[in-house]
Amino acid sequence: MSRIIAATLFVLALVPSSAFALITGGVGNKPMTGHGWPVGAEAVFNDKGRVAWWEGPPFGGGQYHAECRGDAKALSTVLADFAKIEVKSKKVILHDGTGHSFWLAPNGEKEKLKDAQVDWVFMIWRAESWSHLHKLPAGLNPTAADDDSPPSTIDVFTGNLKWSDVVVPPGLRVVDNRLEAHGFKATDGDVIQGLVIDLETKKPLAATVQFQRIESQTKGGYKYTVVREMKTDASGKWVSKNTPTDWLRIVVLAEGYVPRLGGYLRGDDQPGWQMNETSLARAVAASGKVSDDAGAPLKDVNVRFDDMVAAAGGGHYESPDGFEFKTDENGNFRATAIPAGKANIWIHKAGYMRPGLGSPVTTPANDIALTMSLSAQVDVTIDFGDRKRTGDYMVSIAPFGGEKVGSYGGSGNIDAKNKISFKDVPPGKYTFIGRPNPGSLNDTAEPVTIDLKGGKTEAITIKAK
Repeated sequence: MSRIIAATLFVLALVPSSAFALITGGVGNKPMTGHGWPVGAEAVFNDKGRVAWWEGPPFGGGQYHAECRGDAKALSTVLADFAKIEVKSKKVILHDGTGHSFWLAPNGEKEKLKDAQVDWVFMIWRAESWSHLHKLPAGLNPTAADDDSPPSTIDVFTGNLKWSDVVVPPGLRVVDNRLEAHGFKATDGDVIQGLVIDLETKKPLAATVQFQRIESQTKGGYKYTVVREMKTDASGKWVSKNTPTDWLRIVVLAEGYVPRLGGYLRGDDQPGWQMNETSLARAVAASGKVSDDAGAPLKDVNVRFDDMVAAAGGGHYESPDGFEFKTDENGNFRATAIPAGKANIWIHKAGYMRPGLGSPVTTPANDIALTMSLSAQVDVTIDFGDRKRTGDYMVSIAPFGGEKVGSYGGSGNIDAKNKISFKDVPPGKYTFIGRPNPGSLNDTAEPVTIDLKGGKTEAITIKAK
């Protein structure tokens, strides 16, 4: 069954690396305690039927998933405990087919799916983590925009489990996403039903919905090919039966409105049903100018409106082509198809920089004035002495005195010539550290600190330990 998922943005610089965390997890049902979950959650999470668990999202953590197997009787016991958890929002969601553990088969590898089968997945948030992530800019916020508190869910897969034998406690909300509950049958395959509305008026829209296949390119980037196109009816509704099982993105278009990404699909050859509602904002314009510190206009500057949230609401508004524009000979840019709302503007031009986490702007807007300063470059060489290099070796750059939100930082592996360059670095004092990758703290080289000047290229050498 395909899963509609939201797009995730990854910031590679200008934020402290401590804000990011790899997804962690494990196998088995060894009891877990002390994670700051709501009262009652441990009884559900530590069910003896748990085969694996994991914590996400990858940039903050605090959302825990218990992947479990069991029959109707076991699930009835779990639901009795689930109903007692002290959270404001909790629901049980029913799906056709068999579930699969993300931890045991993270990429849906066919050879792993049989051993990764699960019957339900329990999700719970650590409240502090949810509150922190919920306040992040739209492009970095993995929480649902319409939630006012951390939710908890149990996704039940009914392929190997007889739902009619499950006892559901009174008052517990059940959302039935099975085909039969929506008038479809297994021969309809993967069914996606959709609705397109005007974000401000909430009225249905005449729109075009495209399923575009996503193909990775050998030289980087992606190719998008339309594999299915549908028109909404008078009530803004559309439906796709036997949806292709490729990696797809949903693109929604309507005349006079800003195109929007409605999510992504990844099929697994199991019939199922999903609902996709996409709201579109009318297009407005924004314009401005980019100059250097002396006031001279800068041409060919890439200008990107990021973290876009429409004034009418609806959470993160992502365009299939991105809200990206370029300045002309006079440093001017004009964005003609963006929603009215709030965003952060990021600008980039080789040899220049603008520090911080973007420039906030409210659209529509005219005469947006942005400035850029000359950046620095650092060429780093690793000296292994008389020893032969083995494996990868990583160099990290961080502001002298420690990282903080809005500062420049990053890391990367050296090339075959034992070198790496950091370009477009804001002027200032930085510390460079080298170590094998993978490696331990004991293998870390002596740090090198240097004061960088705008418009200058510096060369440093780090002696490997």
